Amino acid sequence: MKRELLALLVFAFLPLTSEAFVFKKIVYCSPIEGVVHWAGKPLADVTVTRELYSGGFKNNKYEDRATTTTNGKFGFAVVEERRLFRPDLLSSSPSVAQIISLSYEGIRYGIWAFNKLDYLPGTESIGGFLKLNCDLSKFEEDSDGRTVRCSHNGVRQP
Repeated sequence: MKRELLALLVFAFLPLTSEAFVFKKIVYCSPIEGVVHWAGKPLADVTVTRELYSGGFKNNKYEDRATTTTNGKFGFAVVEERRLFRPDLLSSSPSVAQIISLSYEGIRYGIWAFNKLDYLPGTESIGGFLKLNCDLSKFEEDSDGRTVRCSHNGVRQP
């Protein structure tokens, strides 16, 4: 009986694939730099929110904030960790939903949304980190607020 229990315990921790059982870096979101303006005029002291949704986070969500400078610039550092098992070990493919929004004059603006389908660094953009240039005067109205089609170096172009 003890041997069967030991065998079950060992089997439970065996990898399903070669990449499932390694201590490796998991990148949920690569670095982001951006600028926010209204028809060319930089917007200072605007709070920008980044939300990440993945099974690797407590309650499946990670959230942080950045504030724009006097030049309208903001930035987010990479979100990563080292793990023994992939967060989505039982899923067929990794997935991290990335949403960046801000509130300006009481109105919510969505400025970036992407579904990252791997845990590799820099795969959301061309050049290793995402660069956003957001003119809030050019928006589309929707049920969640306003959506701005920021110019960017992301892999999926508008």
